[in-house]
Amino acid sequence: MKILYYTWNEIIKNDICDAMKAYGHEVKLLSYEIKSYIKDIEFLNIVENELNNGRNCGKPYDFIFSCNFMPVISKIALRNKIPYVSWTYDSPCMTMYSEMIYNPYNFMFHFDSSEVERIRKSGVKHIYHLPLAVNVRRTDAQIRACADNVSPALINKGVAFMGNLYNNEPDFVESVAGLPDYEKGYINGIKLAQLTMPGSELLEEMFDDALCDRLKKYVSFSKEEEFFVKDTDMILNMLKKNISSMERIGILRELSEVCDVTLYTQSSGCDMRGVRVREYIDYERDMPVMFANSAINLNVTLRNIRTGIPLRALDIMGAGGFLLTNYCPELNEYMTEGKDFVSYIDAGDCCEKAVYYIEHEAERKKIAANGHDRILDMFTYEHQIKKMFDVIRKEL
Repeated sequence: MKILYYTWNEIIKNDICDAMKAYGHEVKLLSYEIKSYIKDIEFLNIVENELNNGRNCGKPYDFIFSCNFMPVISKIALRNKIPYVSWTYDSPCMTMYSEMIYNPYNFMFHFDSSEVERIRKSGVKHIYHLPLAVNVRRTDAQIRACADNVSPALINKGVAFMGNLYNNEPDFVESVAGLPDYEKGYINGIKLAQLTMPGSELLEEMFDDALCDRLKKYVSFSKEEEFFVKDTDMILNMLKKNISSMERIGILRELSEVCDVTLYTQSSGCDMRGVRVREYIDYERDMPVMFANSAINLNVTLRNIRTGIPLRALDIMGAGGFLLTNYCPELNEYMTEGKDFVSYIDAGDCCEKAVYYIEHEAERKKIAANGHDRILDMFTYEHQIKKMFDVIRKEL
């Protein structure tokens, strides 16, 4: 197949492109800074010129592809009657609330099965669940190449966490001017209660439309007309990021009291006593080396991800690193807890298990090796791209 791949320089671009080419597909990368995900005339002209060039030379494109669903590309696909394939790996991906998800030329893949279910219930036919992947061939080669000369900044005898702390995101309660003390206290109470029950969806159960209606007196959201996202979902997404920030910072602080902790992050103003803070490292060059050379690799899933396996968790196991993670429904569906990875219930449990596995190297390395094997068996880009193309061939 001939594929026009629009890229916004996402970190998995090269891995997807390599996997497509490995199956014999012809891939043309198109890079452009889209001005609006709804309408961009210049982008439309660029894409249509490329599509016309393909037709004129007798080798038309079979479909357009992008990471994350983009309404502007869906409109181009509809206008030109060409399939548009997307693989969404961000959550929340607000473009999935666009009316363009109903375009019959779409073939949408999403890493989170709960989002697939939500969208399918709204009447969308071409929406499919597809977990994310790891280019194990690339990561293994990078780790071997650096084996005799690993930078000290990538070696951790304790716990390593790579990610955003979201501490620079606006706090919803404090950012709403004039919000009464009762609503402030109620929302803060929900947030604190959610922190004590990390495996539950308490926030969504207690934050109903009635509460949202009261909050509308003090806050409003500007949304594109073609987006049908509810204000409740907008507020929930903000609160989930706030809670994720509190969870990540709280766990790192507690871990720092019992073991060595290193944080790799782009977040600013995140100095914590006992936590070594380093700059974010390169995804392809340094990240797999760091995972492979850290005793414990921590994953604290962003709360906007309901069931899907975060890319970070797969990246850790794909590099042969030991994964210590909060509960993740789909991870437990595909793998075995305690054999392929280790999960924790709360911050206290996380600390106990981190100390235990730091001290028990043989057990730790066995679990890490099992996790690496499971990624090789089920979660390489070759596996997932084949599943994607099997669906496309069946549907077209």
